[in-house]
Amino acid sequence: MLNFYRFKQDYLIFRGNDRLDLLNRLSTNQVDSLEQNKGIKTVLTNDKGRFVDLITLYNFGDFIFSICSFNNSTNVIAHLDKYTIMDDFKAENLAGTHATILFYGDNNNKFAQHLFNTDLSHMENNDFQFHNIGDHHSIIARNDDLFGGFVFIYSVEDKQLWDKKIFAEDLKQKYSMHEVSNDEYETKRIDTGIPAYGKEMTEQTNPLECGLYKYVSFTKGCYIGQEVIARLDSYDKISKHMVKIEAEREFTSNETKIIYNNKECGFVTSAVKQNDKKHIGLGFVKTIFLDYHKEYKLKSENILIDCRIKKI
Repeated sequence: MLNFYRFKQDYLIFRGNDRLDLLNRLSTNQVDSLEQNKGIKTVLTNDKGRFVDLITLYNFGDFIFSICSFNNSTNVIAHLDKYTIMDDFKAENLAGTHATILFYGDNNNKFAQHLFNTDLSHMENNDFQFHNIGDHHSIIARNDDLFGGFVFIYSVEDKQLWDKKIFAEDLKQKYSMHEVSNDEYETKRIDTGIPAYGKEMTEQTNPLECGLYKYVSFTKGCYIGQEVIARLDSYDKISKHMVKIEAEREFTSNETKIIYNNKECGFVTSAVKQNDKKHIGLGFVKTIFLDYHKEYKLKSENILIDCRIKKI
């Protein structure tokens, strides 16, 4: 089955001769050497090493096309502007002008080859290709999180064109295409342990607590928040870790605390019903209480629920 999910995201363009250098000085990953037609994810952090956002950069050569979290583009631009002094750099907000569809599951490589003449097998991480049909432009890019597959990014003005082309009945039948609902996507996101902005990725957490090590370079030069993150890593001082939570009873992420031996040791950030017998979620447990063999409880409005925590 070929699954597809319509993402809600915001979009930006970064221009200016210093665009990569500035982004390198303001985010966790090594992005100043990003080559044309290559993509990379990096985390913008504040001076305390906490999340501003996880963003994706696509290098078009003379500009950077970027994806950030939905309804967060204004915040991202404000953060970048705060640290732009003498740099030749300009950020343009494109929120609402584009749309993204994630394709994952069986035959996503064959589907990309069939429809876009794009061979994903030669693309790594978040690398991309620019696709044209006449005056209609789009991006096909690898998706490097645990969903895998690829993302298709296009102008909202071309939605009718792409819907007709991509979701033609013969293609839907040939590739057994299934549109993933918001609930289905959220269940898989939680089950695979992918942090979400506004839930796991907040001003109260940092990239290491969320396990996003692959988007953090420990060998590059200084960036905003670098001293905090480097100290956490060097001295093994990460105060809490993101975990997967399982329970047989329903629980929510609304002010639900994780309890061990009658002591509050963490909190829930996401929760969903996986099936009639299993409820899952994501949350954070303080490092001093972290033991995947211990029995924990969830507490919400004085109700205690037995649960298990698992490493992601």
